[in-house]
Amino acid sequence: MLFDLDDTLLNRDKAVDNMFLLILEKYYEDVKNIARNEMLTKFKEYDKRSYGYGDKTIVFESFFDEFTPKYRLPRNEIQDFWNHHFPQCFTLNQNTINIITYKRLC
Repeated sequence: MLFDLDDTLLNRDKAVDNMFLLILEKYYEDVKNIARNEMLTKFKEYDKRSYGYGDKTIVFESFFDEFTPKYRLPRNEIQDFWNHHFPQCFTLNQNTINIITYKRLC
């Protein structure tokens, strides 16, 4: 049996939201809700453009170019940051747990 993770068993959109919140917390100071919504929309747009590509440097670079952070993650550390944090941004919902733990009754 094969399972697809992104947007099937795991909610990738929610994970991108969580990744954005992490970036906001680490690299930006007090951001108003209106600006936060605009920033999230742009971050998701940049992420969608690079969906399927392993290198997320362009996502961060584009985002940082448009919204100047208090501290800019060095280009050579962006992929490591993504690889380390993004998997932790996923959460399992109960439906996914039910599918994976389902036992066929005979």
